[in-house]
Amino acid sequence: MFRNKLFNIFKATCILHRKKILTKIRIFSPVTLGFLTTASCEDSLKEYHISWDDGKLEHEFLIRQATTVNVNAATQLLTVTLIAIQDTSERLREALSKEICLVKQAIEWGEEGTPPHHWDQLVAVRGTLCDLKHNFRTLLSYMDYAEKLATVAAEISYLSGNIAASDAICERIDHACRTCNTQKQLTHELQQESLELQQQAIISSPHLEQKLKEETVSDENARKGKIKK
Repeated sequence: MFRNKLFNIFKATCILHRKKILTKIRIFSPVTLGFLTTASCEDSLKEYHISWDDGKLEHEFLIRQATTVNVNAATQLLTVTLIAIQDTSERLREALSKEICLVKQAIEWGEEGTPPHHWDQLVAVRGTLCDLKHNFRTLLSYMDYAEKLATVAAEISYLSGNIAASDAICERIDHACRTCNTQKQLTHELQQESLELQQQAIISSPHLEQKLKEETVSDENARKGKIKK
C-alpha cells in the first residue's frame, strides 16, 4: 500500500514537470516562427520588386480596367435598346393583327353593313400603327449606333489584352443583330399581309376603296396634328 502511494506521488510530479515544459515551448516557439516568417516574406518582396516593372504593370492595369468599364456600358446600351425593340415590335404586330381583323370584318359586312364605330376603331388602330412604326424605325437607328459603339469597345478591349471582355461583347453584338433581324422579319411579314388584304378588299369590293382611302387620310391628318402639338 505504501508502495502504491509512493508511485502515485512520483507520477503526479512527472505530469507537473511535463506541463511546465510544454508551457515554455508554447511561449517561446511562436516568437521564433514569427521572426522566420517575417524574414521569408521580406525576401519574397525583394524578389518581386526586382522581377517586375511597376510602372508598366500599373498602366496596363488601368487601361484594361477602363476597357472593362467601356464594355459594360456598351453591353448595357445594347441590352436596353434590344428590349425596347422587342417590346415595340410586339406591340406593332398586335396593332397590325387588329387592323387585319377589322379590315376582314369590313369586307365581310360591306360598306352598308359596317357600323360607324367600326371605322372609328380602324382609324384609332392606324393612328397607333403610325406611332409604333415611327418608334420602331427610331429604335432600329439607335441599335445601329449602339452596335458601332460596341464594336469599337470590343476592338480596343482586344488590343489592350482584355480578350475575355472582347469575346463576351462580340457574342452580345451577334445576339442583338440576330434578334433585331428576326423582329424586323416578323413585322415585315405581317405588314405585307395587311397590305395584300387591303388590295384584295379594294379588288373584291370596289365600294370599300374610297372608304379605306378616307380612313387613311384621316389617320395621316390626326398624326400630323399630334406632331404639331
